[in-house]
Amino acid sequence: MADLNDPVRLAELHGAMLRTDADALLDACVARAARLARAPIAFVSLVIRHIQLLRAHHGLPLELAVSCATSRSNSFCQLVVRDEVPLIVDDALRDERVPKELVESYGIRAYAGVPVRVRGHAIGSLCVLDVVPRRFDPRAIDGLEQLALEVAGRLSDLVERDAPLGSADVQERLVRIEQATRVLERALLALAPVIAAAESAAGARPQAPSVDAMHATPTALVTLASLRAAVGCWRDMGSVADGLCDEAAAVASLAPAASGLVAAARVLARGLAEVGPLVRLAEGVLEGTLEEVAAERGRAVVLRGALEAHEAASAAVSEIRAGALRARAETSGAAASSRTP
Repeated sequence: MADLNDPVRLAELHGAMLRTDADALLDACVARAARLARAPIAFVSLVIRHIQLLRAHHGLPLELAVSCATSRSNSFCQLVVRDEVPLIVDDALRDERVPKELVESYGIRAYAGVPVRVRGHAIGSLCVLDVVPRRFDPRAIDGLEQLALEVAGRLSDLVERDAPLGSADVQERLVRIEQATRVLERALLALAPVIAAAESAAGARPQAPSVDAMHATPTALVTLASLRAAVGCWRDMGSVADGLCDEAAAVASLAPAASGLVAAARVLARGLAEVGPLVRLAEGVLEGTLEEVAAERGRAVVLRGALEAHEAASAAVSEIRAGALRARAETSGAAASSRTP
């Protein structure tokens, strides 16, 4: 049985794996999975600390397709990753193993999921779901396991494709890392009140709060302008964080003093990925592409852990900056010593 919070397992979830942009090969895999099992819904999930990120999907309700996530505690896929074996559920309403929130909210009744493994670690699941009780053909499960190998290969390829090129100018890269942390810190500050407001509203009014209630906090009112600014900040953070992760990996390969930057950068990336679903739902409401009732259903299954994920990302940014400053001092001192006759 695997530990879902094993740092070694979580460390495999980084880089392009955590993006939500469409990937043709992953999309093709989930479409094939749905056809193979004759199921209306299929997706690739990546099981992180607080959420399962839906990296590719087919047939999802709109709000889940927008958020690209559900809470990990609500998910069936967490059981696939925990046990590292396929999970088959003929009738979720009667199966005591599985959480019931998605059953009640979306009528999910049948599920079949197989592990997706990267470098020996189960990082997620390829699964199919149905809204009626049913049995899955064993041949379909075999086919899902073969498709899961393709999914794992594609996820690994995405990360390797984005691997940074080496550079001899370690000091210049460390300066860029420090500058990026300052940008990210400001953006995270803009997100904090919006996430706290959503948490507060959910706690005070667990059943379908209004847009105004969602923005209310005990101490302040989060305006629509603030919400729009927060969404913009989160969008901007994605490219900055990707660049920072690339710089950290490149520096760590050249300067042992900077080895801790990679782990902190991956914590940051996971934190941003786990805050992302809440922001995407807010964006859908702001743009008019998602009705408030649907958005509220989506928020109910991704809100848990968002504040903690934001705090983890903020702490990681501080750790990266401190590590970059230490590495700059150490590498600068080493360079000066090498020049001393």
